[in-house]
Amino acid sequence: MMQTYVAKVSPCDNGWYDIAFPDLPGSHALAENLEAIQGEAEGALCSFLHAAGLVKVPVAPPSPLNEIPLSGGEAAVIVTVDMAAYARRQDDRPVKKTVSLPAWMAEGAERSGLSLSKVLQETLKDRLAAR
Repeated sequence: MMQTYVAKVSPCDNGWYDIAFPDLPGSHALAENLEAIQGEAEGALCSFLHAAGLVKVPVAPPSPLNEIPLSGGEAAVIVTVDMAAYARRQDDRPVKKTVSLPAWMAEGAERSGLSLSKVLQETLKDRLAAR
């Protein structure tokens, strides 16, 4: 489910940018530079909407772009997120999988006190993040 809100972007004194969603009180983010604004805004919007959904708190509908009040130096940014995709990425329920590995690896991991599940999860997380 796609959700679209307008974020207000304000330059900070330290060169960073404050990102706020006027329709979603308390939803803020900071971006180090102009290139990071969209990604940080998407992350903040997803986090806010996901958390509100988990605790079943109603959220205000988005205001039209022309109704977002702006003052000197501020800009409005349209932010659209795919909440279904975000929810799938947040689903950390354990799923049992059977894996095969050489006996010497299994024995070495056991001697070293390594959790095969943890090692597999960490490796997959790194590999998937690199894509």
